[in-house]
Amino acid sequence: MEAHNPCMDWEFGEVIRRARVGRRMSQEALGHAVHCSPSSISRAENNLVRPDARILESICDVLDLMPEDVGLEGDDVHRRDVLALGVGLGAAVAVSPAPASATAPDPKDLVERSLFRLPEVPPPSREALTMALGRARTSFHEAHYVELGRTLPRLISGSLAAGAHDVAARAYVLLAQLATKNYQQYAWLAADRARAQAELTSSPVLAGEAAQAMAIAMRRAGEYDASVGQLQGAASGLEGRSPDYQAMRGVLLLTASYSAAQAGRQGQAMGFLEEAEATARRMEEEHRKLPAPRDFSVDHTRLFRISVHHALGEPGPALRYARQVEPMRLPDAERRARMMMDVCRVYKDDGEPERAFAALRAMEKYAPEEVRRPKIRGIARELLVLNGEISGLRRFSQRIGA
Repeated sequence: MEAHNPCMDWEFGEVIRRARVGRRMSQEALGHAVHCSPSSISRAENNLVRPDARILESICDVLDLMPEDVGLEGDDVHRRDVLALGVGLGAAVAVSPAPASATAPDPKDLVERSLFRLPEVPPPSREALTMALGRARTSFHEAHYVELGRTLPRLISGSLAAGAHDVAARAYVLLAQLATKNYQQYAWLAADRARAQAELTSSPVLAGEAAQAMAIAMRRAGEYDASVGQLQGAASGLEGRSPDYQAMRGVLLLTASYSAAQAGRQGQAMGFLEEAEATARRMEEEHRKLPAPRDFSVDHTRLFRISVHHALGEPGPALRYARQVEPMRLPDAERRARMMMDVCRVYKDDGEPERAFAALRAMEKYAPEEVRRPKIRGIARELLVLNGEISGLRRFSQRIGA
């Protein structure tokens, strides 16, 4: 490390400190991860020394920072924004909903970085990649989509450089999910890259995750038959009895049920749902002391019941199942927000705009970034045009940029 002027005009050490604290890492743990002493980390965070480029790159890998955050690229304006926004602080604690900002990241750009502008990074260790993937998945589950979009380029580049095809496949699945939420046109491409990486692992579970991402992109494009076929093909390779195999098969069946419902095929949709529900109940009984994987449970099947019955034009059953799910029992903010979106759409289409708006406000409480998605802004605009007299709706729409 080289001596550094503590009177510099931007505090790169504070960027590192905030990111480290946000990850709940000690200076000793960060130093161990990047092969330097805790005192060196302390001096860097206090702007007394500037780490060399190799150590800064390692710090970026561990803390999910971009190179420009710590002065390897970019300008001082970006770094001041990082400090002002508290990027890297982990899960956000929302005191009040944040207003839509003119300088908010472009959702298209967040996806394009990971598809077309990957940074060059040296191959990280397997441990570092596993930790980074875990943090990226947490960002998605907690609906921190800007953070996820900033994290994925280095994660994908690092996993490709290291030949870690399983990590790359799951990172591309996350990218497809991000694209589905914010810029649908690229979801196909991200899902196809996930499929290509999954094929290199010979893992049926990874193949299932990639197939689900592709099937969702197909369904969004109106290709319902192709979507169902993709899901059935992947599910056929998951006949094993391990919890991971059963859970992945159940998730594929649920996704297939919604694709079938979107096509108006009630019998097929209900058949997939009932098979998934039976699997979930059996798993919860067989693995009472070993909880089923977080992405598949009886509550998960009830969430899909809401979506499927709504797609089939059956608001009564959709709301009945919604009442059976306590949102705070769901494992993460993204799942709670998804439930609120489905409930909102049921009420909106059933002619109950005030209850639809109440569901949107609940969604904002659970996941502030979720309500700024293009689809949610569209729902808010539609409610505002038809029911502008609802108290708080106009202010809410302005806040989310609708």
